[in-house]
Amino acid sequence: MTWEYSEDTLIEQTSIDLFHNQLGWDTAIAYNKETFGEGSTLGRLNKKEVVLKRIFIEKLKQFNPNLPDQAYHQAYEKLTEESITKSLAEINYEKHQLLRNGIPVDFINEKGEQVKNKILKVFDFDQETNNNFLAVRQLWIQGRSNRERRPDIIGFVNGIPLLFIELKAAHRKLENAYNDNFTDYKDVIPKLFYYNAFVLLSNGIESRIGSLTGRYQHFHEWKRITEEDEGIVALDRIIRGVCEKKRFLDLFENFILFDSSPGKIVKLIARNHQFIGVNKALDNIRHKEELYKLGKISLEEKQKLGVFWHTQGSGKSYSMVFFCQKIHHKFKGSYTFLVVTDRNELDTQIYGTFSGVGAVPQVKAGAKDTLKASSGKHLKELLSSEHRYLFTLIHKFNFAEEITKRDNIIVISDEAHRTQGGQLAMNLRNALPNASFIGFTGTPLFKDDEITKRIFGDYVSKYDFKRSVDDGATVPLYYENRGEYLGLKNPVLNDQIRSVIDAESEDLDSDQRSRLEQLFAREYPILTAHKRLDAIAKDTVWHFCNRGYKGKGMFIALDKLTAVKMYDLITEHWKKYVEQQEKEVAKVKYGDQEFLEKTRELQWIKETEVCVVVSSEQNEIQKFQKWDLNIEPHREKMNTQNLETRFKEENDPFRFVIVCAMWITGFDVPTLSTLYIDKPLKSHTLMQAIARANRISEGKNNGLIVDYIETYTALLDALAIYGTGDGNNKDKKDDKPQPPLEPNTELIHLLEDAISVTETFLQEEVDYDLQELIKADGLHKLAAMEKAVNAVYTNDETKSKFQILAREVFKKYKALQPHKVLNEFAPRKNAIDVIYTAIEKNIECADVTDIMRKIQHVVDESIENMAAEPHHNEGNIIDLSGLDFDMLEKYFLKTNHKNAAVQSLKDKVENHLRHMVERNPLTVDYYKKYQEIIDAYNRGKDEVVIKETFRKLIELVNSYSAEEADTRREGLTDEQKAIFDILRYGKSWKKVKKRKSKKYP
Repeated sequence: MTWEYSEDTLIEQTSIDLFHNQLGWDTAIAYNKETFGEGSTLGRLNKKEVVLKRIFIEKLKQFNPNLPDQAYHQAYEKLTEESITKSLAEINYEKHQLLRNGIPVDFINEKGEQVKNKILKVFDFDQETNNNFLAVRQLWIQGRSNRERRPDIIGFVNGIPLLFIELKAAHRKLENAYNDNFTDYKDVIPKLFYYNAFVLLSNGIESRIGSLTGRYQHFHEWKRITEEDEGIVALDRIIRGVCEKKRFLDLFENFILFDSSPGKIVKLIARNHQFIGVNKALDNIRHKEELYKLGKISLEEKQKLGVFWHTQGSGKSYSMVFFCQKIHHKFKGSYTFLVVTDRNELDTQIYGTFSGVGAVPQVKAGAKDTLKASSGKHLKELLSSEHRYLFTLIHKFNFAEEITKRDNIIVISDEAHRTQGGQLAMNLRNALPNASFIGFTGTPLFKDDEITKRIFGDYVSKYDFKRSVDDGATVPLYYENRGEYLGLKNPVLNDQIRSVIDAESEDLDSDQRSRLEQLFAREYPILTAHKRLDAIAKDTVWHFCNRGYKGKGMFIALDKLTAVKMYDLITEHWKKYVEQQEKEVAKVKYGDQEFLEKTRELQWIKETEVCVVVSSEQNEIQKFQKWDLNIEPHREKMNTQNLETRFKEENDPFRFVIVCAMWITGFDVPTLSTLYIDKPLKSHTLMQAIARANRISEGKNNGLIVDYIETYTALLDALAIYGTGDGNNKDKKDDKPQPPLEPNTELIHLLEDAISVTETFLQEEVDYDLQELIKADGLHKLAAMEKAVNAVYTNDETKSKFQILAREVFKKYKALQPHKVLNEFAPRKNAIDVIYTAIEKNIECADVTDIMRKIQHVVDESIENMAAEPHHNEGNIIDLSGLDFDMLEKYFLKTNHKNAAVQSLKDKVENHLRHMVERNPLTVDYYKKYQEIIDAYNRGKDEVVIKETFRKLIELVNSYSAEEADTRREGLTDEQKAIFDILRYGKSWKKVKKRKSKKYP
């Protein structure tokens, strides 16, 4: 290796030049040049010292003037105190607390008075230039058993060794810097790492930052200075991005956490996107405060702190902690953060994150000091007193009164788009009229999601799916379609189903007919056909046992009943597969090594435990028994074991879980690598579900989505309508605030009309006055509600008409949220809502098990499986990382046509009613309906069509010239573009048409 490519010349010298010339650090080389003693080069007495006492004391005196010398020396002694009983991580945590928060000392002042716990400041976090920054090359340090080590670069700030840099030559693997050097230094010279904040590893081409407790795969790149940067993996980018003085101190003060939840201390350093994103969010708050003081924006606009979109798996919960932590450190005033979620799993997970890093107390059964609201009453109590953090489900806002006018409450809404637009969210705003709101989400907002924008404002930070994969924050997700082809072989299906319904129809009430309609609309009999589920179970078992990386697996079933059915089928095929493998091993056809490998594999399969995890409900024992299913062994296991902890534990044999709704959002299991989907999922839920498999884990190269129900099209649709976050703000300048978005007065008129039409319907068609329900209270309100429901049930048509009218009310009401004008409409809307909810509950609870079982039997017999053997090829895998948000948005949603006129509400109702009659299970053409379902299902299974469509889409996008892209944006069709070409270039129509047909496949 020639000298100009050596580690010393090319990497170390380049690095130290960056520190000195670009970042303004002092630099020194200590190798064979350092002297020792009081007036020595660095002030060290010997090689064992790692804190530069001379500089440290000098800075203490500058930041804490006019104290006796004993105070400064006591601070030094306290900081350098050693412990033989604590782990390196525990010591590092204690030193970090002293350095960040200050060192408490006791002394006698000049008046002879005893001063207790005087906090001495070690750094000036507000003015970085007041601190001493020194980068030292090749410093000899003596450690255990007098061994000596010489790190490449140590960065001292005010004499404290906060930065450790290990460098390798460009031709060497970066992992060697971790395995060969860093781990050895921790063992031999641990005192250096008592004070360490950041560990940087680089070979000049690849660079990573991590903490002293992190494994190599937890070290991450630092590719960007700003969020808009493309991202460069380079030595100068990570050094400038981390070690610029102001950023370095900011990272040290506000972006380091110590998490003790795993049972040991794990030190966490913010990733590049977290550091940038949180700071952008805080800059937005400061900017809005300034504009509000100048009278340029309203209070309502100041309260909108924006939407923080960082894709699932990129550390969103920790970003929340960094966000809160920095506000507590840097903003004046005693802030309270109210973290609001909409699901128990999310609430538990986020509270666990905050408690793990010591921000809030651990949750204990019945603990009085818990900051999690257990009820609406408890929530009121928590909000009435001052706490730094509070946590609640949004459902606990089941009251309407104002609780506090404090303006230093920040509400953090997790998954902001889901439940922040309902009545509960209105209650929240009424309770905290002066609070501010920020939305954290793992999936982007829909392009037309005006409600969320009206509540929170626009994006303040974006970190999307593709960028997180490019950065290594998450693993790539691959998609594989393995659904079975189906056929319909029974031409007399109509007659058979009709005979079943006719035999039962006289006994069916209105709600049962509505329930049947719901089930048929969901294509339930086809998707739960026994032959189909059995084929999927067989394929799932084969696939799970034959994957590469043997991570954990999750199967998402259609509903609770189907989840238990799938458990029975999967366990049956599991036994058959084990028996088959045992026979193969017993044939002794393998060599010694293969035999041992096959035996170990078989043992792994036999040990693997499969569990069902579904929520409980009343009368579930009877519900499952009616379908010849037994929920009891599953419920017993769910109630007596901590299945969540077991599934998260990498080495626990519980490796395969079957769910239908639980655990598909807000549930992080790094070793979960394969997701089997057999439930129609859409939009945010789909994106959140597939992200279960994208977490980083050792040995895991990617996550795999195995699709049995054709979610690929839904995935493309979801991606296509995600907004880019720019909205109408592309040209917006920071110094020209936009006026707050006021709801269209037309929307208020539409809401009034919708409510009035519903009230008129109740009055004139079913003889019920809605005011009777609104004005009643106590037992009279219950009686009025019962009377209202009975009136709506006059006949099937009145019930259907009321449901349609009510849905129109809810739609118009939601479109106005969260505007305070809705408080005027709330009593009337709530009365309509309670009647509607009662009807929906009745329908949902309507027991149609007997008739559905009979119909299911007919459908089962009519379905044939046309691909009974699982297809074991892996040629149909698609890399989802290749999906382009902007491309999908432009070319899947290129129609901009709007309806010229809006139909009247009356016409809408009539139209809905007509469709409901057409969908009526008592009149549908089952054979035709099911053939359509099967045709659509089978089209989704054609991997060639899927791959070809996607390939052509990519080619199409890449083929567009800038001119054509502009034309597309203008909304011209191909034909309109061709005519435009003729007019502009004088070309013949035939020539243009020929060119078009070649260019656009």
